[in-house]
Amino acid sequence: MAVAITEFSGFCGFLPVEKIAEYLSFVPELVELVTRPIAEAFRQAVVQPQPTHESIQACLKDVFSKLMSADDKAVQHEVFNLVNRYDAGGAKPVEAGLRDLVLELNRQFPGDVGIFCAFLLNVVKLQAGQAVFLKANEPHAYIYGGGHGFLQRMTQFDHWASPTDIMECMATSDNVVRAGLTPKLRDVPTLTSMLTYTWGPADSQIMPPTPWRSTKSTTIYDPPIEEFSVLLTKLGPQSLEEHEAIDGPSILIVAGGDGVLKWKERDGTEGEVAFEKEGAVFFLGAGVPTTFVAGTNGLTFYRAFVEVP
Repeated sequence: MAVAITEFSGFCGFLPVEKIAEYLSFVPELVELVTRPIAEAFRQAVVQPQPTHESIQACLKDVFSKLMSADDKAVQHEVFNLVNRYDAGGAKPVEAGLRDLVLELNRQFPGDVGIFCAFLLNVVKLQAGQAVFLKANEPHAYIYGGGHGFLQRMTQFDHWASPTDIMECMATSDNVVRAGLTPKLRDVPTLTSMLTYTWGPADSQIMPPTPWRSTKSTTIYDPPIEEFSVLLTKLGPQSLEEHEAIDGPSILIVAGGDGVLKWKERDGTEGEVAFEKEGAVFFLGAGVPTTFVAGTNGLTFYRAFVEVP
């Protein structure tokens, strides 16, 4: 899950299959890499009177696998053709919204196969405070705002990242598999074999925050998994917020401002620690109520936690 600190955009999951079929009808460079038989099989699977989820899923896997495993020289040639067509004003109406994105990706990663993922994956745009959640085995890539662009698969999530633009929380992971828009090692066979090949609109990925318990300045991002939830607390100068005890451990990271954290152990022992700089990280044990007092600059922090049954 990624919470936007600044404006953020990324690829998140596969587009609705009707939209992919449309691109496979009007983007000749994409069809050349996917091959016409595979493109036509996909289009036919989508327009069937009673298409089955399994048949479309299999065809989507064929399309993505064929694209990502295409010969490097063929990919570079078709990217060249696509970019030249766009530069010459040849973008078709169905492509108009992707022209600038394709050109920008090509400037960052010239001739990369990941450029064609603009025709297969959702582009999700977030404003500060909005969040996006991705389930395991779904492709995603950062376009701008949080780290560098890379097309990858994650089975589960495992760390915080990119604190300048997004706050990202991940549960236990078995590592990352990359396939495009990256200078790092790529493993196309593993990625294409492990994706779920589910699809849906971009807004289905967005997760709105909701108020948390009886607090005044804290909201919760609560994905439909047991591994974690994330709290966001924003306090004005010299203000105070109390968090009830959470039945599980927490990791807290300061995103801005300064202040003091106070707590009381179960044996009655009291403790206090100062938040003096952005990026400071603290571990909070289970079952401990806490009080946060903002300094003269206010205080903003994220708190990831898991409740243990």
